[in-house]
Order: sequence, then structure tokens, then C-alpha cells
Amino acid sequence: MERRVIKNTALLSSANVFARIIGFFYFVFLGRVLGVESFGHYNFAIALVYNFYPVADFGVERLILRDLSRDKQKSQEYFQKIIPLRLTFSLVSVIFVTLLGLFLSKSSRDAINILIFAFCLLPWTFNQLVAGIGNAFEKMEIQSLVAICSAGFTAFLGGTAAFLGGDVSLVLIAAVASNLIVSLMMLGYAKKLGLTLKLNIDLEFCRNILRESWVFASLTILAVFYLRSSVVMVNYLKGAYYTGLYSSAFKFIEASILIPQSFALSLFPQTARLLLSDKEKLKGNYLRSLGLIFIFSAFYAGSFYLLAPFLIKVAYGPSYSEAVSVMRILGFAAIFFFLNTLPGNIIQNSPKVKRFIPWLLINFLLSLVLCFFLIPRGGIVGAAWAVFMAELFGIFINNYFVWKILK
Repeated sequence: MERRVIKNTALLSSANVFARIIGFFYFVFLGRVLGVESFGHYNFAIALVYNFYPVADFGVERLILRDLSRDKQKSQEYFQKIIPLRLTFSLVSVIFVTLLGLFLSKSSRDAINILIFAFCLLPWTFNQLVAGIGNAFEKMEIQSLVAICSAGFTAFLGGTAAFLGGDVSLVLIAAVASNLIVSLMMLGYAKKLGLTLKLNIDLEFCRNILRESWVFASLTILAVFYLRSSVVMVNYLKGAYYTGLYSSAFKFIEASILIPQSFALSLFPQTARLLLSDKEKLKGNYLRSLGLIFIFSAFYAGSFYLLAPFLIKVAYGPSYSEAVSVMRILGFAAIFFFLNTLPGNIIQNSPKVKRFIPWLLINFLLSLVLCFFLIPRGGIVGAAWAVFMAELFGIFINNYFVWKILK
């Protein structure tokens, strides 16, 4: 494994861990200050809007990472021509998530919150474009800075709003403002990468990009909708109060997933090269990486099983005690979450990637069916078991495709 990969993994992991620590304490603070029901309204809004972040990206970030890892001379062209494309998809995403929010919301309050938070998509898409080009240059410090600053500004502004008695809407406005501040910072980093900010509308280029990016978009959109489907389904079937309870446990799992994701992202440029030049070396790297992640995730799951009552009580207080069982189940589901971050590197770089989309769709639909069946019967515990079973199915289909690719 190259020294640079290890260095970038450590940098991204450290930054994401630090950002997640900030986000976690902010999340806990909101859980205590807002109360269970208002906390549920907050979580429903962010869970629904986060599903549309990959829609706004539409697979372009992974395409940039793949193409510029192989030919860095295209960076200026990609930067100027992709900005209009990403802004267009961001606006479309704002419209679609707002309409979906009107359909799924149980109150006008939820619909307004969703509309407010949806405007984060506009500055976010620019921030990720600059960070994505930096990743292709293996300058992971830019992505690290985006993660830390986004979390820090959001926690400071949103926490201040909540502390002063602001409602959920004001807290979400603070998140939009935080993303705009980070965008100003990214303007400076774009110059350091030699990128000139200019809108270059090239319809032929956009068509060529979309012919390839729709595959990455389909994979990411389905994966993200799948990840937060249980939160949305709990809100839809049980309401804001139970969403607050379920989200208090789910946040622990969601926060920790970025550790293996950072590892996978650092490996992505190397995977793109080795898949073309040395499949045997790639196979060895993949097996070693799976082993490392399994050891870490098993320790993680055991810790959560033992410490769940303590963590829930200390973090959120006695009013969230019903979430203990959920945290224990999701802790073991995290083993599969972690292991499932690695196969995507190989699948997304393979010519067989399109064949994987129907299986990912099946996994997403399985998650929804399990939620529809288990949540009415088992409540938030049923939602946790739905996640566990869907992730277990994902282990089999992901690795089946990986071994077909690496034959």
C-alpha cells in the first residue's frame, strides 16, 4: 500500500472524525435543547434533504475523481464546464425535495423546514467540486477542510440559534449560512489549484459527462436513499417523536461510517489505476483492507452493545432511554455498513458497473419493504432490524460482483 494512500487516509479520517465529533456534540446539544418532538422534526428535514445531495451531484464527483486521477491536465476544463451543470442539478434537487416534502410531511412546519435546508445544496455543490478536484490531485487536505469547517460553522451558528430559543427553522437557516461561508473559502483554494472561476456552458461536454455520470449517480442516489430510508420511514409511519428517538441512536452509526468511507476514498485513485494494470495486486489490497475494517468494526459493535445504556443516558438524557435497544442492533449492523464501503471502489471503476444497478435497487426496495413490515410491528426496534437485514443482503451482492470483476 503506497505511503501517500496511508497519509491521505489518516488525514481524511482524522478530519472526518473531528468533524463528526463536532457534529455529534452539536447533535446531542440539539437533542437536549429542542426536546424529543422538535428534534424529530429536525431529523426528518435533514434526513430527507440529505437524500438529494447525490442528486445534485449526479455522479459527477466520482467521474472527476476517476478521470482527473488519470489525466490532471483536464482540471481547468472540467471545473469551468461542470459548474453550470452542477448548479442546474442543485436547483432541480431543491424543487424535487420540496415537492416530496409536501407529500411526506405531516405538517406545514416540516414542509417549511425542508425548503429551508434544501438551499444548502447550492453552496455545497460548489464546495464539493473544488474538493473533488483536490481529491483527484491527491490533495485530501481540501476535502478535510470542507468537512471540519462545515461542521464547525454549522455547530456554532446553529447552536447559538438554538441556545437563544430559536426554533428548528432558524437552526436550519444557520446551516445554509455555514455552507455559504465555506464556499467563500473554497474560492481561495480553487485559485491555489490553478482553477479560474468562469462559467463555460458546453452542451456537448455536458451530454458526454452525463452519459457516464448517470451510472455513478444511480449508485450513489440509491445508496444514500437506502442509508436514511429507515429514518424517513419511522417519521412517515410513527411520527416526529419516534423519529427523534430513533435518530438519537442512528446518529452514532452514521457518524462513524465516515471512517471506512475516508479509507475507501483514499484508495479510489489507486483502485482506478490497478484495475487497469494489476488485478492481482488490487485483489490483495482489497482482502487486506476488508480484514482491517472487519477487526475495527467488530470491536466497534461490541463496544456499542456494552455501552449503549450509558451513551444514550449521558448524551441525550433519560427521555431517550427507548433508543438503547436500537443502538445495540445498529451497532452490529455497522459491521456490514463498514465492510460495504470498500466494494464500491472496484464496482464503480469496472465496465460491469451498470449491471450492478438493478441489484442495488433491489437492496433499496428490500429495505423499504422491511421497514413497512417491521416498523408497524416493532416500532423503532423494527426499523433497526430492517437496517441489519438489508445490510447483510448487501454484503453478499457487493462481494459477488467484486469477485466477478477481479477474476
